[in-house]
Amino acid sequence: MGVAEALYEAIEQSFRETGHPRDLIIVHAAGQSNRKIGFEHFAVEGLAKRIVGSHWGLMPRMSAFLGQGGAQAVCLPQGQIATLYRSIAAGRPGNLTRIGLGTFVDPRIEGGKVNDPAREHAPDYVAIQRIDDQDFMFYRRFAIDVGIFRASQVDQDGNCSLDEEAVTLDALAIAQAAHNAGGLVICQAKKLVARGAIAPRQVAVPGSLVDLVVQAPEPERQHRQSDGVYFDKKFISASSGAELPRAEFSNRLAIGRRAIRYLHHGDIVNIGTGIPGDSVGPALAEAGLSDAITLTVESGVYGGVPAGGVDFGITAHPTAIIPHASQFDFYNGGGLDATFMGAGEVDRTGNVNVSRLGGRVIGAGGFIDITQSARLVCFCFSLDGTRQKFVNEVEHLTFSAEQARRNNQDVLYVTERAVFRLDSGGLVLIEIAPGLEIKKVLDQIPFRVSVQEPVARMPEDIFRPTVAPFDLPAQPSAKIKASTGR
Repeated sequence: MGVAEALYEAIEQSFRETGHPRDLIIVHAAGQSNRKIGFEHFAVEGLAKRIVGSHWGLMPRMSAFLGQGGAQAVCLPQGQIATLYRSIAAGRPGNLTRIGLGTFVDPRIEGGKVNDPAREHAPDYVAIQRIDDQDFMFYRRFAIDVGIFRASQVDQDGNCSLDEEAVTLDALAIAQAAHNAGGLVICQAKKLVARGAIAPRQVAVPGSLVDLVVQAPEPERQHRQSDGVYFDKKFISASSGAELPRAEFSNRLAIGRRAIRYLHHGDIVNIGTGIPGDSVGPALAEAGLSDAITLTVESGVYGGVPAGGVDFGITAHPTAIIPHASQFDFYNGGGLDATFMGAGEVDRTGNVNVSRLGGRVIGAGGFIDITQSARLVCFCFSLDGTRQKFVNEVEHLTFSAEQARRNNQDVLYVTERAVFRLDSGGLVLIEIAPGLEIKKVLDQIPFRVSVQEPVARMPEDIFRPTVAPFDLPAQPSAKIKASTGR
């Protein structure tokens, strides 16, 4: 979504044919690819000198390219890049926030430099600032020479509308940042329309900010609303009859069923990709709870039926679509009651890794912004996969258990066999599946885990083919909010 594919293609083609442009520093807030095209066009040695981004999980070539040192790789939280565009546009020195403390982005650990070329040559994008005896992360501004975005319609004056885009992302902020830095602003257009054809309130980027407009020669291939569809009105329109998808029973669904029972009626929730994205919505739907909570995605979408796979980030029949950075303002300020996230590795202290697995550079996306600011953080993962989930020490520090304790967050680890809680000493086993021996679970874990006495049993009905509808408890009179941003 939001990929200016015609421009990306042309940049790669120009480099391969003429050697120019070359040695680019390319910055992207989200991980926009379908494992084939999109940002994958820049995984070419010599074309990119440095990649500053948040996530390469859907980019096998780029992930391998960065892992092998093909370009300097700097990974920053998705929300910090999105909001940094606005700081650059406004002439501010950067972002001051607690997001990233204690993780690999912290300059006392890696500073976001996730491969050897970056550690050797990349400048410092982050620093620690001490204010009122508290540590803050300072994300430094940088100059933008060229800003690229796309629009559904562009009129003869260059005014741009995003009316058919499933998400608005960072179009305006990128255009303002590049323009105010004296740079070049390029817009890929799906359609060219007459002067005055776009109503003023529908103009997302004013023409005065745009230098060049390129109409996509093959819009059905180069300007798709998502990977799955060229255009479908359901991704930009509300529907009172929309239902979340129902799923056949599986261990993944059982995990989602257990996880949602930690919610309260009226909670605002973020769901991550993987098991949460596949199971939380269906679990809410079958329990009759779709209207009891508000599902959100970091791209700026509220409500609706979340799309999965490479279309993650949009929903069918959303109730609202707001700018990317505005969503992260809300998240970073403590607006989320809960988030459901996957986990690649979990270690003895409760730290979680999703950003580098088996030496593969994946990145964190919005994971750090979200898990450091939600009141409840619920990691959902299966113990039946090919990769060992519990390890003595995570390969990469994406979630800091120590920082979560400082933020007074509730942290849970939900699997199909057991549930764990984070406390001052690490993981505590608090629930186990019916009929399962505690020893069988503990034998899978290469470190000592405390056991709550008595250990509760996970609800039996989450393992049945269907569950009966139920209600959630009311929200506490005073919500416990993460200290981040409050």
